[in-house]
Amino acid sequence: MTTDSILVLSVLALTIVTLLIDRWRASYVFGGAATILLVTGTIPVNEFLAGYSNASVITIFLLIILTSAVNSHFNLVGTFDKLYKGARSPRQFLIRMGITVAGLSSVMNNTPIVAMMIPYVYQWGKKNSVSPSKLLIPLSYATILGGMITVLGTSTNMILIGFIQESGIASPGIMDFLIPGVLVSIGGIVYILLFFKKLLPDNSDLIREVTENFKEYLVETKVENGAALVGKTIQEAGLRNLDGIFLIEIIRNKIAMSPVSPDERVQKEDRLFFAGEPEKVLELVRKIQGLTIPSHSELDIGDGMQVMESVIPANSGLIGATLKEYAFRENLDAAVIAIHRNGEKLRGKLGEIVLDKGDLLLISAGKTFLSKARSGKDLYIVSELSQTVELPKRKKNLYLLGSTLILAGLPFGFYSLFVTLLLMLGLTLAFKMSNYDQMKKNISLDLLIILGSAMALSQALIGSGAADWVSSGLSEWSANMGKGSIIVLVYFATTLLTQFITNAAAISVIFPLGLSMATHANIELTGVFMAMAFGASCSFMTPVGYQTNLMVYGPGNYRFIDFIRFGLPLTIIYSGIVLAWLLFKYS
Repeated sequence: MTTDSILVLSVLALTIVTLLIDRWRASYVFGGAATILLVTGTIPVNEFLAGYSNASVITIFLLIILTSAVNSHFNLVGTFDKLYKGARSPRQFLIRMGITVAGLSSVMNNTPIVAMMIPYVYQWGKKNSVSPSKLLIPLSYATILGGMITVLGTSTNMILIGFIQESGIASPGIMDFLIPGVLVSIGGIVYILLFFKKLLPDNSDLIREVTENFKEYLVETKVENGAALVGKTIQEAGLRNLDGIFLIEIIRNKIAMSPVSPDERVQKEDRLFFAGEPEKVLELVRKIQGLTIPSHSELDIGDGMQVMESVIPANSGLIGATLKEYAFRENLDAAVIAIHRNGEKLRGKLGEIVLDKGDLLLISAGKTFLSKARSGKDLYIVSELSQTVELPKRKKNLYLLGSTLILAGLPFGFYSLFVTLLLMLGLTLAFKMSNYDQMKKNISLDLLIILGSAMALSQALIGSGAADWVSSGLSEWSANMGKGSIIVLVYFATTLLTQFITNAAAISVIFPLGLSMATHANIELTGVFMAMAFGASCSFMTPVGYQTNLMVYGPGNYRFIDFIRFGLPLTIIYSGIVLAWLLFKYS
């Protein structure tokens, strides 16, 4: 082994361990790893930069921009509503939802599909007295399964194709994905329909929980005549930066004011609502003359305030910050009532809790909250249905006709996928379905850093000889187990990694090793590549391996064990189907 190969393997090991610890963002970990290799001269500057200009990386962002534009101007949720309207039971709903979202995920990036569908699925459950926890994991799993039908369905497949093209090797064809993708989709959806009632938790709806047990979350107080704080601002009255509680709303003459400005003056008969620890509110009442707790507190959720739920996605700027540091009220015109993490409500001073991905925030929203939240990327709203600005019928038909003509040339090789998407983007801009500001909001810097750095790390593994050294040893170990052993080994190694690090990271780590192993063993490369692709999307046993799992984690009020309980049998079924096909086709 050379010094460079030892350094690359050390950096790779450190990267995996750091991702498993999950203390820092994946973008920091990958960016740091690539920077170490760049500074030490292990990878040249041109290879480092090439990862960020890779056509596959840019293609992923084009897909995200296009799916966001289509979602904003075509009432896809309304179309789903027509399909699901006749569903009279959760199983009937899951049959229709599973087929439609799996089919849609085969041609669209699955992350925006889940973002679009979470509010609809959640509301359907509430209207039909079905716990969202029975529906949201199936939503995520159905999109993962459908995403494997084509190369377009998941960014992981696009990353793999990018690695293959960088290596100058022929990419897998449409049929390589289609048949096994359809098989695992059918098998996975059948499993979901048979076992969702028994294996998925029946968690209470958090909005209903808050409504029915509101005293646990909010404590109402009343300002009596002659109270010492009448006429004072919230700041002057000492109602800011309280220990363990904070003022989230004032109701005055049946009008709700939330969030509360520090310059708002307290008036007699005001009803002040504090969130946090009820014991702290009692201490405050004892300290302030004229502030009382009504004997018959009545809180009308419908008229008094607008309660919403939102979940913090993996690329949110809220991660690692407190509500105070983020200036949540000022930036989003809303106050956080409670924070749920891993199914439990966090206690303490909410403004000082360090937020994390997957946290579910219960929010008292101001008038401009929805527009501010939807224009950014720090929160996913899960208690409001997505709104669309529909194109006029004539423009819609012209857009669909143009899209069909452009996409029709793809299967025949008239244009590459990259050129096809550029033409689609041009059509979308021509119809004013997107603009610069909207496209900028859909570009995640974290995702760009992860993808670009992963490409650089992969090239370093190959260029330093580290991949050859590791794969030659693995090949010798597996040589006596038959030709199919390489495919099985690559598949399970990728599947194991993807449970604990992102699927994009798993494919980035495995690709150079699998390529070298297949080259040394002189076996069919396509089979190994497909083992990587399907292994990287076998992300059913943890919420951290796939973005869509993380997106439903908070809204479903799930625990980590819920993914293991429901995901392990699906992993076995999925793996059995995939390996049977791969060994039959390529070994």
